[in-house]
Amino acid sequence: MPKPGSSPESRDNSPDEGRISRRVLLGTGWCGFLLSIVGPALANIRFLFPNVVYEGPTLLKVGRPEDYASGTITFLDEQRLFIMRDAEGLRALSAICTHLRCTTGPFVPPTAEWREAHSRCPCHGSVFAKDGRVLQGPAPRPLDFYRVSLAPDGRLVVDTAAVVDKGDVLKV
Repeated sequence: MPKPGSSPESRDNSPDEGRISRRVLLGTGWCGFLLSIVGPALANIRFLFPNVVYEGPTLLKVGRPEDYASGTITFLDEQRLFIMRDAEGLRALSAICTHLRCTTGPFVPPTAEWREAHSRCPCHGSVFAKDGRVLQGPAPRPLDFYRVSLAPDGRLVVDTAAVVDKGDVLKV
């Protein structure tokens, strides 16, 4: 029964006002369901393509040329490199065994077994000469030489992505 003095429009809306229709409720439910499926699907696709590089940098700054005396072989354990300096110039030799990528040890003086300075891989016993040759297996190939250059700030830069011939020398 309408109240006396009320307008006719307010009498028509009063029973359904503030209630949600079944159509709106089902539409909201379906949207929520689809979002709950699409969100994890996108997260799984993103998981397949991580934004992480597991390889280290290929350009390594290894100090100044005067840090390496002539006739020396310096073992850089963290960079897994040998920096060799002789009368011709500077070279960078990989300290990564070509068998299973273990780090070889520093070069040691000649012994009764090996008549030249050599580096031994502690994992499987490969032995390498100063020029990277394999003296004893199981390493299948010689150690790599990397390109050495001089940065604008005067420090040596070794590019481990650029394998060069053992005759490639940086003259300083």
